[in-house]
Amino acid sequence: MLSLKPETKKAVAYYRHSAEDKQENSVAIQREHAQKFAEQYGIEIIHEEADEGKSGLVANRPGFDRLFNEWILNPDAPNFDYILVYDVSRWGRFQDLDEPGHYEVLAKKRGKRVIYITHGFPTDENKLIRSLQTPIERYMAAEYSRQLSEKVWHGSAKVSEQGFSAGGTAPYGMNRILLDESKKPIGILKRGEHKVIANQRVTFAPADDETTETIKRIFSLLVDQWYRPEEIAEILNKEGLKSANGGSWNRDKILRILSNEAYIGTRVYNKTWGRLKEKKRSNPREEWVICVNAFEPTVDNQVFRQAQESLYWLLPYKWRRGVYAINKVNRLVKEHLDALLESEESYEYDARWHIVRHFPLICGVTFFKDSTSQWCFLIPESMKKYDHIIAVGVDIYRHDPIDKFFILPTEAFGLGNYLTFSETDDSYAQYRVEPEQVEEKIKDLSQRVAKA
Repeated sequence: MLSLKPETKKAVAYYRHSAEDKQENSVAIQREHAQKFAEQYGIEIIHEEADEGKSGLVANRPGFDRLFNEWILNPDAPNFDYILVYDVSRWGRFQDLDEPGHYEVLAKKRGKRVIYITHGFPTDENKLIRSLQTPIERYMAAEYSRQLSEKVWHGSAKVSEQGFSAGGTAPYGMNRILLDESKKPIGILKRGEHKVIANQRVTFAPADDETTETIKRIFSLLVDQWYRPEEIAEILNKEGLKSANGGSWNRDKILRILSNEAYIGTRVYNKTWGRLKEKKRSNPREEWVICVNAFEPTVDNQVFRQAQESLYWLLPYKWRRGVYAINKVNRLVKEHLDALLESEESYEYDARWHIVRHFPLICGVTFFKDSTSQWCFLIPESMKKYDHIIAVGVDIYRHDPIDKFFILPTEAFGLGNYLTFSETDDSYAQYRVEPEQVEEKIKDLSQRVAKA
């Protein structure tokens, strides 16, 4: 009588090792564990996929994609039973804790079971424990990435506060300079080169070559000759000058250079948010890490400021954004004033309408000089009958555009009916109104308007 030998179970192994992982998680060590596990349980590994140096935050990894598209979801792939993975974190450090389970279910529906080698095969005795253990390990894997991201960010922010580069390439027209432990220059870092000692630092400096001269020329063409960004790009292209990536110049490339504070020696970090593979978004300026005079400037501060003023008027979207933000602030403040007056029940509708309409409120867009906040307020002649007015600094780059409140004496406005000051001026402390005092100041001015 013939005896049939049980069919050998087959598996595809998946390995992943990212740059931040320790050596014990290397692909070679994971492969060794997988082979021992397969031998122990009589499993034949028919294929292997690996992602070397790939983050587990997302599923968009070459090896992971091939595992699913060419093996798990492919009806023409050789038959196999298991997907061997060293542990939960190798499958992925997904921030959405439902995502790793989703991919396991996809595999399970195709008759492929994900087996974590560190767990072993599930049994009836440990099924309950396993159902609790796996979600906890998924959370721990995700939390590891979150904590690591926080540490990296704080480290980069600290380095940037000191004026040094926290990574990335130098802006066009500048070089990365390697500094030793005493912060003395060692030499220029080429593209792809990095520091090798932890307490070394990297800074920027003008390259003092054709690219640096191109930067200065771009600013001069805007400030001195009033060429528009697209016209500047056309001039550079006709002269055969190449942009940072070796291609042609265009309007957007010119605008990025004209608005880059690195060219006045300012180190800026955290302008955007994009940690943990989340969708990139712009951060408001108050969240930026800024270090002025961090390195040698390429263009003069005054030239850079004039360029920003020129861009404000040349680019419709900038002043449209400013007009929109000012109108929004006017509406919000006056709506709040109307609600405040109505709650006091001491003003009839006509009186409220008169106060809101004639309330001495002006707005001015917050702008920056040498990374210092500045304000310029214009006052209509009709408001000079009041001793003081409410002024609001408007930040056009914030969802809530209200930046700061001020109480300004009308006598401080000159013959041109404008008043300019910065946060470093002595008058700033006199004019500034703390948030908790705003309502009181509005009430006080309302009473004066009612009597006027």
